[in-house]
Amino acid sequence: MDDRVLVPATEHRVVEHADLVIVGGGSAGMAAAITAARAGLRTVLVEESPFLGGMSTGGAVGTFCGFYLRESGGDLVRLVGGFAAEVMDRLLAAGQCYGPVPFKTTAAGPYVPWGVKTLYDAMARAEPRLTVYLHAHMTGAVVHDGTIDALVVATRDGSVAMRAPYFIDASGDAALARAAGAPATRGERLQYPSMMFYMQHVDLALALPALFDLNDLLERHFAADGLPRRSGNIIPTGRPGEVLVAMSRVAIDGRPVDGACARELTLGEMLGREQADRCAAFLRQHMPGFSEAFLSDTAPRLGIRETWRIDGAYALTEADVLTGRKFPDGIARAAWPIELHVDDGRTEWRFLDDGLWYTIPYRSLVPRGMRNLLVAGRCAAATREGFASARVIGPCMAQGQAAALAIAEALPTGTALDAIDADRLRSRLADLGVPL
Repeated sequence: MDDRVLVPATEHRVVEHADLVIVGGGSAGMAAAITAARAGLRTVLVEESPFLGGMSTGGAVGTFCGFYLRESGGDLVRLVGGFAAEVMDRLLAAGQCYGPVPFKTTAAGPYVPWGVKTLYDAMARAEPRLTVYLHAHMTGAVVHDGTIDALVVATRDGSVAMRAPYFIDASGDAALARAAGAPATRGERLQYPSMMFYMQHVDLALALPALFDLNDLLERHFAADGLPRRSGNIIPTGRPGEVLVAMSRVAIDGRPVDGACARELTLGEMLGREQADRCAAFLRQHMPGFSEAFLSDTAPRLGIRETWRIDGAYALTEADVLTGRKFPDGIARAAWPIELHVDDGRTEWRFLDDGLWYTIPYRSLVPRGMRNLLVAGRCAAATREGFASARVIGPCMAQGQAAALAIAEALPTGTALDAIDADRLRSRLADLGVPL
């Protein structure tokens, strides 16, 4: 039975007239918001959580991925610049980030999620042209002929409207793009989400040497102990006796939780916390240094890897990634491997050769049929395999920064976003220290 309720047409008070409204305050959204405000745009950032950072804080990912490249000689060098480099440098200076930590043919930068959360507060409050709405959820868009006129946003003050000539969807779920009628595709085979968790009172002197044996331990106990993953990661935060643990793989009836489905996401959050408790018990029993440790908390939310992506002007592919393709309209360098969290507790890796990196084309941020909307982050256009490399924090930040500068380029003349001069955009990125 298709039971529906007709909601009468309503008027919403316009609370913001801005140059740019951004939906989603995660890695991509923050990069876009700070970059746009510094470029002189009156910017509004709408975020449904009570804090900024998206999966980097709410999902407590704990490692900056996509920030480094291993050169042919074996040296690890920083791949990112601009906003991403600034965030890492400020965290390093505060003792809330370290690295690079080698990982197979690449490297990661462990960080303290609390440090990112408070840094983003400080960065947002330092920009007079930026207005942030937390606890705010975009519920609809007013669209005419491929142009978004306004957003409807549910806030603690009720439903309100926000107007701007340009918009960025950094929701991770293509929420604004889909609300505006832009074509989008749900992941063909979704990646499994994970629930990160903190453990404290760990004897790091005993635990750290044993970290190299963790994956072998998980593989040996996978079937007998009913573990969710065959591999994992334990991340010392740099604070005494505290680690972040990546061991979970949350499923419903043997398939990935769909993070874009309200009922599945609700159950997935509960299953994730249950799974974290079991994984912590396993570590206490089997992992050196954990016998007196305790689970202090899980991440505030389930770590979603994949939901919806736009049908963009160009979709990044597996071949683009693995061959190190350089696009004429490339707006970010990337070299993270193709990382697919798949069935049977496995993670599939396809690594780039040493010294090889690719660029993400500006066209992947441009939804088809929309004049004044860009996307950035997890909802950019890509195939399943291309997405599995470009979805991590470094590339997401770079996309957000590029999207903001594209709109700064378009605003003075009201240019449609699919007509941006890529060379001028790349020049503006280079001026901010973004290597291309």
